Amino acid sequence: MSSSSQRLAAGYFMYFGAVGIFAPFWSPYLALRGFGPVEIGLLIALVSGARVVVPLALGWIADVTRRPTRVLQISGAMAVGCFALFPLQSGLLSFCLLSLLFGAFWNTIVPLYDAHALNHLGAESHRYGRLRLWGSIGFIVITALGGFILEREGYGWVPWLALPPMIGAFLMTLTLSQMAVATKPVSMREFGLVVRSRAVVAALAVATLVIMSSGAYYAFFSIWLEMNHYSKSTIGLLWALGVLAEVGVFAMGQSLLERFSIRTLFIAAAAGTALRWMMVAWLVSYPMLLAASQLLHCLSFAVLHFAIVLTAHREFPASLQSTGQSLFSSVAYGGGGLAGSLLAGVIWATFSARASYVTAAFIVVLATVCAVLGLRGTTLDRTPSQSFRSTESP
Repeated sequence: MSSSSQRLAAGYFMYFGAVGIFAPFWSPYLALRGFGPVEIGLLIALVSGARVVVPLALGWIADVTRRPTRVLQISGAMAVGCFALFPLQSGLLSFCLLSLLFGAFWNTIVPLYDAHALNHLGAESHRYGRLRLWGSIGFIVITALGGFILEREGYGWVPWLALPPMIGAFLMTLTLSQMAVATKPVSMREFGLVVRSRAVVAALAVATLVIMSSGAYYAFFSIWLEMNHYSKSTIGLLWALGVLAEVGVFAMGQSLLERFSIRTLFIAAAAGTALRWMMVAWLVSYPMLLAASQLLHCLSFAVLHFAIVLTAHREFPASLQSTGQSLFSSVAYGGGGLAGSLLAGVIWATFSARASYVTAAFIVVLATVCAVLGLRGTTLDRTPSQSFRSTESP
């Protein structure tokens, strides 16, 4: 692995290591701070919802100014600064405002980082998974370690466990070489044509629905497990198990593209996620079966993310790479995450915890239908050999 690849891998490790603390343990931390289910759903939604506008805007700025590396570095610094202020806050309003600011900059990092990674790989974009898997490894290591520490020290330590890898992720952006950019100027007309294509519209719809269905998982999974008498260390291990399943997907990214179209990857991700949420809803009292459901994270996150990143890389021209990655981050992860977290919080409080996961399963069934019908015959529904060749050029 080249030194540039090592720096990219280390950045993924640090970023998703921080996510390994934030994702499973932020909602219990918010509960410790006195917030109820609807308020927790709102605060988680705001972190996701900040993706709706800011990452796309910053991605566009990165392409227009042709300074994507500098925009990435500024985003990393701002995210760290905002997160460090959380322990000093009290009250819903201040948490809401800080959640928006933190989410805006934190969620900008990954699409810009992905654009850097794919730009670095060039014609070998199929090797993206081997870089990205280091993010999964970081998540596993720090989640497992964090779970044991929190078991002993309590959820008050959550911010202090998440902050060091966040700082590490920012420091790694400072080591990256300046990303090569296209000399062709950014064209609004070209952007409009790409965004209106059936492949991009359908892929956005599928990705948004799958991520929307994940709202109950990211906002309340740890609380759901605690309600069913799982220990903090076990909760951390279950989250880590889900991400462990990602490693295999990212490691065999090239063979996936050789065998399956991106449309097939979207279908598998959606269908597998539907099964997963039904298992979480009804089999939570059976630890082994719940652990099996976590292995489906390889579909509901890893395969989905792989399909999203390569769709943006393939469908958008070189002059719009940062914008393309940021578009999916804003619409799918931002809009879908916002709607999913809010909906999960309302259903959780109005009906029951189980109902939020059953609802999520129905949402992702709709995503499966969209993938089957909406992507049929598009550029994402090519033969395996065509799909693999098309990823070799932006």
